[in-house]
Amino acid sequence: MRPGQHRETARVLVTDQSDAILLLKTHFDPEVGLPPRWITPGGGIDAGEGILDAAIRELAEETGLKVSGDELGEMIWQTEGRWDWADGINHHTFKDHFFELQVERFELDQSGWTDDERRDVLEVRWWSLAELIETGESVAPPGLIEFLKHHRS
Repeated sequence: MRPGQHRETARVLVTDQSDAILLLKTHFDPEVGLPPRWITPGGGIDAGEGILDAAIRELAEETGLKVSGDELGEMIWQTEGRWDWADGINHHTFKDHFFELQVERFELDQSGWTDDERRDVLEVRWWSLAELIETGESVAPPGLIEFLKHHRS
């Protein structure tokens, strides 16, 4: 990602039967200035690709789960904002589109990961909402925990 870019993503809140949420801990190059953070499976929407198609593709690539559009259903949340880089001048804007999928807990299949994902994903974990609320670790995008508090109630 270059400074000043706009990035739209399609993301999936993957939950298990106990309502735990699957998150991946990632990091960026330290020059960017963003700390390691926990994110949902998902990623950039390719040129000419629809949001739902991107969510389906990203979910398969990052988790090994292959689902249909009917299984993901309608988008449940959208958020946007700006990431400021370490130099304080450069930034990029983002818009994240979220879908939700409930599954039985599974072991993540990393065979579809890109070289960047193999480098950048530090850990994979199922989190309860209480654990997310209590953690001091960064969770992205901003507002995800607040959304989950209201979405789960």
